[in-house]
Amino acid sequence: LIILITFFACDIFNDDNEQLEQDCELINSQNIENCESDNSNYNYCLTDINPNSCTYGEDIGKSIFSNQVTVHYFGHQYWGTCTARVGQLNTLYTNLKSDGIDNVKIIAIGKEQYIGDNSNWTEGNSIPVVVDLSPNILWTTWGASQWDVFFLDSSGEYITGFNIEDWDYNKVYNQIMGILHE
Repeated sequence: LIILITFFACDIFNDDNEQLEQDCELINSQNIENCESDNSNYNYCLTDINPNSCTYGEDIGKSIFSNQVTVHYFGHQYWGTCTARVGQLNTLYTNLKSDGIDNVKIIAIGKEQYIGDNSNWTEGNSIPVVVDLSPNILWTTWGASQWDVFFLDSSGEYITGFNIEDWDYNKVYNQIMGILHE
């Protein structure tokens, strides 16, 4: 009985890894272009530090996610609520992928001051995580505060943003779906 359970658990793990590999291949073949950090609104070029992400080690920003709705979350890597929001956004992203919606990307943006706590955001999550270097010009340029999310359409244009200190899955999900159906 123990051996059967072990094989079953390993099979589930392998299926999850195969799905992740297929998702990464699709994302990398369709979307990875040269990251461009220019003076246009809401653009940046920072390295994805999440080893569980399909874009790990790549320089990412809105320019590489052409034709995708992007959600950009700003938080502090050490803060419990911020860490919880990254996990909740990761769950939302996973649910979207499970529903066949693969033209949405959620990115978590932390601060260099809290780089020692990056594992709070990367462990167990697959969304890209980037770190804004001090003096946090990205945060300043976007006018971001802790727990803010910004929604950009598939053309990279700003649609809306709001604070998610109080988590509301449906509010974030409905905003994404509204942008997808515009």
